[in-house]
Amino acid sequence: MHNMPFFSLMLMYFRFVAISDMKKISTNGRCIYFSPDFLDKLYDYELDFILCHQLMHIFCGHIWNACTRDGDDYHFACDISVNAFLEDYGFKQEKYAHLGDVYRKIPDIREYPVKEMTPEEILEHLPYSLYMFNEKTRSKFLVDNDCWWTEKSDWGASGEIVLDLPDMDSLVKDSPKGSAGGDGDDSELKQEWQGRMAGAAKTLESNDDTKGYDNTPNFIKRMFEEKREPIIDWKKILNNFVQEQVCDYSFTPPDRRFSDSDFFLPDFNEKDFATKKILFMADTSGSVEDDELAIVYSELCGAIEQFSGKLSGELGFFDCNITPPLPFESINDLMSIVPCGGGGTDFTVIFDYIRKTYTSDLPTCVVIFTDGYGPYPNENNTLGIPVLWIINNAEVTPPFGKIARLITL
Repeated sequence: MHNMPFFSLMLMYFRFVAISDMKKISTNGRCIYFSPDFLDKLYDYELDFILCHQLMHIFCGHIWNACTRDGDDYHFACDISVNAFLEDYGFKQEKYAHLGDVYRKIPDIREYPVKEMTPEEILEHLPYSLYMFNEKTRSKFLVDNDCWWTEKSDWGASGEIVLDLPDMDSLVKDSPKGSAGGDGDDSELKQEWQGRMAGAAKTLESNDDTKGYDNTPNFIKRMFEEKREPIIDWKKILNNFVQEQVCDYSFTPPDRRFSDSDFFLPDFNEKDFATKKILFMADTSGSVEDDELAIVYSELCGAIEQFSGKLSGELGFFDCNITPPLPFESINDLMSIVPCGGGGTDFTVIFDYIRKTYTSDLPTCVVIFTDGYGPYPNENNTLGIPVLWIINNAEVTPPFGKIARLITL
């Protein structure tokens, strides 16, 4: 709690379960499962590292992406990515007494900036497959275990549970082992973690806990930094997606000219504007930098202010998967939504999600913040919804929809 307040706050959400015959340690986002023999050997600083390592697998979305890319090679690529980030938070040792070597670079290849690469990209550049080695040797490359990453159920693992907390039975789910990959539990759990991360970051900032806030991962902290002035004139660019409301007279406020009389009379009001249902989607693929996501939040905050607080909608994130959109009606609502992603880019998932989710109440328009690199759906598959692309470069032009360039120097 003293050295790493943010990570400590996040660890309080877990149940810790000791299981016999399990290798090392793993998590499914609800529990941290561990071998008691493994954990008993660790020094305190090793325990700190391995617990923060589990958290980073969650923050980076690895435990959910594993349903499409699994195996020791993918796990190793995820570990390299996680360890590179943890180096920024004080975990700089190259080797631990009981955990072994810590890989932060692609073995035998040092020039690749792994902090800017997705696990999929790291995987493509691995000079060899771990499956060239026997199981004991492979285990030395991996500081933890991914056996629970794709497990929705919190019960039913092989091995005898030798230690748990009370009411563990309340966590039992009907999903069989290995059934992860659906939109149900995974989507809800992702949203829970978004709220937890946002709440912890805001708490540390509001309490003037400088050390704790500095300890917060950059991709979470970026939303709470001083926001930039918006570049886009949202009043102008969204003029096709707002409704003009004419309210000739209203009692809010009343006509002050008659405040001394016995009558409570309405006053004449100017025309007002109200937004229709707008879906904002932000690209969080590996090619998108932290600064670019910070600009997205600044622009949306600016849009809310330009519409005098009357802009509301939903904000979601996408790479090759969708993080379900959350509604916002104010800047406070917006700033509580934490980005999630980091894989490749696929614009088709946006409209596939809309088709499945908004069956009777389609968005009036979709505003997509992106660099534009990725496969596009056929325009016929956009369900007739107007699309506004906010592109952060001058090179890419989407094949349909309106385009606005958001280019900063």
